[in-house]
Amino acid sequence: MKSLKDPQNRSETFWDHLEILRWKLLTVIGITALAGLGAFLFGDVLVDILLEIPRELGIDLIYIKPQEKFLAYLRAAVYLSMIVGVPVLIIELISFVMPALTPKEMRIVIPAATVVVLLYLTGMLYSYFFLLPYALGFFFEFGTVQVRAAWSIGAYIQLVGSITMVSGLIFLLPVVLWAAVRTGLVEAAQLAAGRKYVVLGLFIAAALFTPPDPFTQIVVASILYGLYELTLLLIRVSEYIKGGRDE
Repeated sequence: MKSLKDPQNRSETFWDHLEILRWKLLTVIGITALAGLGAFLFGDVLVDILLEIPRELGIDLIYIKPQEKFLAYLRAAVYLSMIVGVPVLIIELISFVMPALTPKEMRIVIPAATVVVLLYLTGMLYSYFFLLPYALGFFFEFGTVQVRAAWSIGAYIQLVGSITMVSGLIFLLPVVLWAAVRTGLVEAAQLAAGRKYVVLGLFIAAALFTPPDPFTQIVVASILYGLYELTLLLIRVSEYIKGGRDE
């Protein structure tokens, strides 16, 4: 990375960089706030989309407190603003450090940031279109049929938002492993040797972050394991390419 004392950066002081960072963060906050405001103003459309799954299951959603429906709309808007804000934050941070990166560093940082955004969005889409229908179906069919399902809209929106956000973070596992190997915290050979412990840990994580449905837990753990193996493969390929260039 280029030093701030580089001739090209000599005219920019620490406070200049701090001012640029401040505007970058204000841009992130502004776009996130606009996304949240837009989602709240068009809350009927957003909530109608979120209610598609319980509607297919034949579940009625109610609100049991005077302010609950308003807070549910507000919570849905906040979740959507966070979904929009994370990619914007990554883009702004990359644009901030880009002038200080060498061409070689840019070839690593920009693809890595793209992968982070794609994995995050993929995890949330996976949870909404695959994990949530199975999870809600399990909760709906569990227990006696004598109890009629009438879910609280506030609890439902909170469940959807928490599962979606957690799934997005879980799908960042390849980036975490790749960064751990690149920084020397762990070696690819160690990750491969500890495969059986990783499998056990993934199943425990799936049990903690998914409903108590064996099928859903197995599917989630299998996807995480697939991401783990894909990461190991990419690390080996990058090490092989690097070794060939060093020869």
